[in-house]
Amino acid sequence: MKCGELGHKTAAGKPCQQNIAAGAKGCIWHSPDRTAEQKHFTALKGGLMVRKRRLLPESYKMPPFDSRENVIRFAEGLARDVLTKDVDPRRIDTALRAAGVALTGFAQATQEKLLEAILTMEHGGMAVIMLQRIHTALAEGKRQPLPLSGLQTVPGGDGP
Repeated sequence: MKCGELGHKTAAGKPCQQNIAAGAKGCIWHSPDRTAEQKHFTALKGGLMVRKRRLLPESYKMPPFDSRENVIRFAEGLARDVLTKDVDPRRIDTALRAAGVALTGFAQATQEKLLEAILTMEHGGMAVIMLQRIHTALAEGKRQPLPLSGLQTVPGGDGP
């Protein structure tokens, strides 16, 4: 039996198409026994359930973004899910942005290693070590006096 058979109409003015039991007075929206507050709560709960249905189960294990290959596999899995399953595109977009940030981090680390290698070749190993020590000392706040072993002092007098 349909709710519309009892005379209940939708907001569009058409008969309600909800299936109801033979002895029911109406569907959950048209039943005279339900208050406006109960109907409002049902509408809110329905929206939450739809969103919750699109969530991944708590048992889902996301692969760690510890290598470029893992990030690429993750993106491939998302692409497969988008094309084959009913998923929320906003969640996929968020996940792909996170994967993009991870890949950008890997690219930045690679560039830093490349720059370090170029500087080592250009200035020699000792210059790079000295630069690293200066950066470390400045970061830690350690100060060391310059070595004065190469300077000769002239005792008293005007000099030669």
